Amino acid sequence: MFDDPRDVARRLARWYRRARRALPWRATRDPYAIWLSEVMAQQTTLDVVVPRWERFRARFPTVEALARAKERDVLAEWSGLGYYARARNLHRAAKVVAEAGAFPRTLEGLRALPGIGVYTAAAVSSICFGIPEPVVDGNVVRVLCRLNGLRLDPKAPATLAKVRALARPLVLAHKPGDHNQAVMELGALVCTPRAPRCGACPLRTLCRAAASGKPEGFPRKTRPAKPRSIHLVAGIVERRKKILLVEDKELVPGHLIVPLFRTPAGERPAKFLRRGWKRVAGRDVMALERVATLRHSVLDRRYQVALFTFKEKPAAPTLRRPLAALGSEQKIILLSPLQISRHAHGGLLLKVLAAWQAHGARVRRGAKRRAPSARRR
Repeated sequence: MFDDPRDVARRLARWYRRARRALPWRATRDPYAIWLSEVMAQQTTLDVVVPRWERFRARFPTVEALARAKERDVLAEWSGLGYYARARNLHRAAKVVAEAGAFPRTLEGLRALPGIGVYTAAAVSSICFGIPEPVVDGNVVRVLCRLNGLRLDPKAPATLAKVRALARPLVLAHKPGDHNQAVMELGALVCTPRAPRCGACPLRTLCRAAASGKPEGFPRKTRPAKPRSIHLVAGIVERRKKILLVEDKELVPGHLIVPLFRTPAGERPAKFLRRGWKRVAGRDVMALERVATLRHSVLDRRYQVALFTFKEKPAAPTLRRPLAALGSEQKIILLSPLQISRHAHGGLLLKVLAAWQAHGARVRRGAKRRAPSARRR
């Protein structure tokens, strides 16, 4: 380990003042704003986070406003950011904070909030309340492993504990939040996973990985999880200019999606669509028309979705019940395409709608081309 932690901290502080990005939450110490930015930035790039953070705060400007909101409205505003448990925990924690009247000002108090772990508690407490607690995320692990020449598995619990021990003496009592952000910023902008910019690094002369000439070898590279392939069939149908949707049970629980059914690889998806549609929507299908084959990824899952449009046979009189009562497995709802944006939904539904609209446009163009010849006859 380097001899003088204070020297490391001073170098990082000077570099951070000069090189840090002008992110909107860096202009405040409001714990709600900082907390929201940290939760959004987990598993999401900052290019995506900045406009969504601003939009979320415009809709829910205070933690009290978020606490009063309905969960479906919070999930709708979160749509597209993924990892929706984050939004649910954010909403649950906001209710706890609003009831208490203020954010906890200790690590223990922050850790007690739903969804707040070691990393988020350290980030919020150091930035907002000046608590000298180190943050440890992927960027920090990479920076400190390289600085100390450690070829460790970056995701192993033992590595996180080791890095936290190395990070602790670097966090000084003066502006600990700025220090934590400086280490993360260095990892994001300079000490990147591939092709690190060692010439621009304020710690280069102290860095053992840079001295080795092969900084990318630190920490040890891990093999990604082998992806799982899942085959689905989906149907999209209009009733009175509205689309039939169900609550998602396959990708993100609580979202809206067109009805989806798993199909064994190599089997004809139409058979499973007919059977599943009858069970969920209470109607038989006819005039099946293939729209597209869509691909969608969630974590290690790789979905291949056969999308169909079709016509429904009228429901039998005994099945003419309210929409909420139809089907034995999923509640269904009818929404116009414009109404969907007000509800929680994910990227797959957007792909489905785009493919369906493109298919409809192709059908209309084909009908126009055939129309003149029909008139001539």
